[in-house]
Amino acid sequence: MSRMQPQLGTLEYVVAVAKDWTSARYAAAQTAAFTLPPHRFELFGAAVHRRALSPLSLEGQSPFDAVTRAEHPTAWAHATVLTMLADSESGTVQYDQEAVEILAMEGNDVLVECAFVIRVAGLPPCLGPFWLAR
Repeated sequence: MSRMQPQLGTLEYVVAVAKDWTSARYAAAQTAAFTLPPHRFELFGAAVHRRALSPLSLEGQSPFDAVTRAEHPTAWAHATVLTMLADSESGTVQYDQEAVEILAMEGNDVLVECAFVIRVAGLPPCLGPFWLAR
């Protein structure tokens, strides 16, 4: 099944650029210590501008807490750790799962996609497929 390409100049286009850049960063990772630094992607005309963010800044850690409205289609890519709960025979088990979030905003429109990071000792991390959060 083929997927339609997002239309240039849309929020979906900025998300596609952010996902492609993020996937390429993981594909190029050379060490097990690789972590994704947070970045912002903004659409200006037909160009998407990418800017690194400080991992210690509020925008770098939690973009939607730092920015409540974006005038241009804007996306953020950052790594995070999610606490997951799973049922087992002995009860509920809690574990942490590393993930990459692509958060996007234009006016009141918001899109969120995430992909899980797989780490195997001694190898660079692998990024799984992105999923649209609903």
